Amino acid sequence: MALGSEIVVGTSINNTMGIAGGSYDLGQLLHAAREAEAMGFDAVWVHDALGGRRTTAAYCPIGALTAAAAQTSRIRLCTGILIPQIRNPVHVAQQWATLWEVSEGRAVLGAGTGAGKSTIFKRQFDALVAVRGPNKEALRPAQFFARRTALFAECLDVMNRLWTEDKFAYDGEFFAFGEMTLGIARPAEKPPVLVGGGIYIPVDGVGAHHYTWNEKVAGTLMMGPKIRRVIAEQGDGWLAVHPVPDEYRAIWADIERIAADSGKAPGSGAVYGGPTVKGMNWFANCDDDPRKAWEGVQNQLTDFHGPPPGKDKASPDLVDRWALAGPGREMAQTINRYIDLGVTVFQLVIASPDQLGMMRRIAEEVLPHVKRQVAVR
Repeated sequence: MALGSEIVVGTSINNTMGIAGGSYDLGQLLHAAREAEAMGFDAVWVHDALGGRRTTAAYCPIGALTAAAAQTSRIRLCTGILIPQIRNPVHVAQQWATLWEVSEGRAVLGAGTGAGKSTIFKRQFDALVAVRGPNKEALRPAQFFARRTALFAECLDVMNRLWTEDKFAYDGEFFAFGEMTLGIARPAEKPPVLVGGGIYIPVDGVGAHHYTWNEKVAGTLMMGPKIRRVIAEQGDGWLAVHPVPDEYRAIWADIERIAADSGKAPGSGAVYGGPTVKGMNWFANCDDDPRKAWEGVQNQLTDFHGPPPGKDKASPDLVDRWALAGPGREMAQTINRYIDLGVTVFQLVIASPDQLGMMRRIAEEVLPHVKRQVAVR
């Protein structure tokens, strides 16, 4: 079924190495994919952390999903998120088209500009311009980082066109090439793209997951006009993080307005853009004790993203925004409130050192109470 026409509740299958005092390798990730399908999840998600140290997201996410495709038959295979702009978009389009065919159309590209520690950003943009030619100052990582949203948008444009056109030449701000084609690898239908955007800025200082903080934005959800335009013009949907329902409604209405102004409203005949699919990301911990579940999310965020400077734990208000936590029925009620908003795609990042155990608990105590009726748009 087309993405957006059914409810998709998926689990991330990455985990941080060492969070449980041991290791978590690619074989365990693939085992988690098989288990997720058997447990009844609708999707699995893998992350992208090129240059990361302690996470299986350091593996190529497209390669990992291609391996998972060969070991599963029903479950959707998603990135949440892939950072295409630190790669050559022609190669990414080819790799994703291959995954699309191997998986028989089960792949969902969640893509975004990325967030993380400054050291990871430096490594990623260093990798982007590793081939610099004899004048190594001509291409500097900082110049691409400074224009990362525009670079991201152009990457998606190249990829969308490679998936939907037989051949074309391109002359953009960042990329230029002569006639290019994916040939027989071009998919029969365009793979769906969910664009990630928006981030909550804690009151008491920013953690390592983001690098922006000042008093004016503290305690607010930041989502600027540039990324909204990328969603409207290049995406099939929005993979949101941190918005409360009223914020979700307002931002989505603005995205729809931008799409309409760009001639890409749904039904306009645009080949890509004009998003219709709404997604949501949470860190999830299921426990009968709501406080224990909330602390499980806080511990995971602290380990994975780091606390604000001078603190030993992730900010409580950030945890409140990012946590889907508590008894199973209460977690399902939260999911159902977003389903009533029209959200159909959910990424649950497991907030527990017991990856499989928490996946199983969510499958048994949350999934049976999730609505399966898509809200009328």
